[in-house]
Amino acid sequence: MTPTVTTGRATAREAWTRRVTTGSRWVAAALTLVMAVYFVTSDAIRAGNPFLLPDAVLTLLLAGATVVRGRLAAPAMIFAFAWAAAVWTVSLCTYATRGAFAEGANHIALIVPCVAAAAALAITGWPSPAGPDSARRP
Repeated sequence: MTPTVTTGRATAREAWTRRVTTGSRWVAAALTLVMAVYFVTSDAIRAGNPFLLPDAVLTLLLAGATVVRGRLAAPAMIFAFAWAAAVWTVSLCTYATRGAFAEGANHIALIVPCVAAAAALAITGWPSPAGPDSARRP
């Protein structure tokens, strides 16, 4: 293995990983804001809402994922995005099974960014705790 010279500047991969992580944080923050507005402006907070608890949990997970730093940032966001996409997909399917797909179609605008951000984070990966050369094999 050849030694890596550190120049103080981020490598292209590190810069890309940072951009993907920051962009994913913005997506999580935007979705958290959407859910907060939903809770305030709709009749979602009621005893008969079967999605009240899952919606509240996904909102808290997305909000929490935006503030996690370091090695746990990407896994936390992937988990939060996966949870949110799952809840919203089940909700969309309940509309579809009732024959009211058009009423729930707005869920697609919530599901797509979750899946895209989670995929980008998973593909990009995150820095290894063992250092930048830990994944390289001689």
